[in-house]
Amino acid sequence: MTRYTTLLFSLLFASSIGVQALDVEVIAPGSLASSVDDPASVTSLAVAGPVDASDFHFMASEMPHLTALDLSAARVEAYEGDPIEGVRIFAANTFPELIMAGTALETVTFPPTLISIGECALAGTHLRSVHIPASVRTVGAGAFAGCRELAEASAATAVLGEGAFAGCTALRSATISGAVPAQCFSGDTSLATVAGAADVTSIGSRAFEGCTSLKDFEFGSALMAVGPRAFSGSAIEEADMDACHSLKTVGAAAFERCPQLRSLLLPESAEVDDAHALAMGCPMLVAVSVPGGVVPAYAFAGDAAVDVSAAIGNAVEVGEYAFKGAASTSEMSLPSSLEYIGDHAMEGMTGLQKIDAEELAEVPALGEEVWSGVDQSAVKLYTTAAMASAFMNTDQWKEFDIRHSSTTGTVMQEVDGTVRACFEGFVLLVDCGGVDVESVTVADIDGRLLARLRPDADGHMILDTSAWSTRVYLLGAIAADGTRFTIKLARNN
Repeated sequence: MTRYTTLLFSLLFASSIGVQALDVEVIAPGSLASSVDDPASVTSLAVAGPVDASDFHFMASEMPHLTALDLSAARVEAYEGDPIEGVRIFAANTFPELIMAGTALETVTFPPTLISIGECALAGTHLRSVHIPASVRTVGAGAFAGCRELAEASAATAVLGEGAFAGCTALRSATISGAVPAQCFSGDTSLATVAGAADVTSIGSRAFEGCTSLKDFEFGSALMAVGPRAFSGSAIEEADMDACHSLKTVGAAAFERCPQLRSLLLPESAEVDDAHALAMGCPMLVAVSVPGGVVPAYAFAGDAAVDVSAAIGNAVEVGEYAFKGAASTSEMSLPSSLEYIGDHAMEGMTGLQKIDAEELAEVPALGEEVWSGVDQSAVKLYTTAAMASAFMNTDQWKEFDIRHSSTTGTVMQEVDGTVRACFEGFVLLVDCGGVDVESVTVADIDGRLLARLRPDADGHMILDTSAWSTRVYLLGAIAADGTRFTIKLARNN
């Protein structure tokens, strides 16, 4: 019953407003109004001949029920005269800016001579599909923004303006080429297919931000730039740009908060130093390849599964909070190029067990609380014999279980050929037979005294350290002639 009531109401309503479709031929621009007797009743209009901005203004203001507009036999002339929506001059062959925005239009067929669509020209209308003809060279900013019923858009040849299709929440597919401007498809939550992506040369800031249905995007060899937040909050699963050898810049947070992103591969040609929060908050991200230089601040913060070693690559610097929360990382390698690791960069790496630092010839400088939340005493840091002492004497590094490449079951350190010490399991062995000392103090890494040993007749001392969890020990002694000896020694277990 409800269905029939609704149908009857619709018919009565249509009758009451005298719904009609009109074909109108005009002989001069600005004369459309004189050719339509009852504009309020028009739902479909086909216009042949010259029209200008005043005719579009007439349609927008006097035809509230106009849903279909066919301009395939029309041409747009220039306008200069009384202000229309505050504008006195409108160019020829251009669909006028703003004038038709917010109208009831559902379909538009553009003139074949059209070369431009003005800013916000059809924003907020009820368009279902848009096919921009090859004659159109430019589409203004926000031209179709907020068309919430628009499901399909084709702009294969036109240069698009900022936010051209922003907020088109029903838009499922789009055809593009050239450059994708800032915010072009921002907030288009249904967008799943982007044809022509392989030929795109640049992607502007926030271009696909919030496109929560966009899983695939083909990055082509012509791509030169990806702007800030370009894919932020999208559903993209793979960002494989390794073969984009023309790519020069990637902006801040370009892939931030992409919950399905599994891989991010960038070529060496790309500059990412300023890409703050590059892929922050991507919990599925594992495979990463970024250019050498700087790992940006917050770049992979919150990415629990990210391959830290691959992400560092040949970097010179790791920015602050870059890998905060990489809890799944159990092993990582530090490249010979690495000079600095920023504040909290490795915070929360709770699964870390091993660091390979054998390529390093110098100890990297550290910011504040770099390893916050990491049980460093349980992490084995492997380095060369020549670098072991340097690591053991550097704050924030000395807390690791430092081992060098010659380590087997015993670690031996020797001072001036006179004092030697080593571990065999938990047992500390000290030999000071080459020098006369009264006692040897044993302390932990923080300088707390654990034991004082006195040598036997041969200068030997033994200490079982199994009662202490610390793995790094400081041994101190003063010879009879006043010479001081200090040994820093790491236990193997």
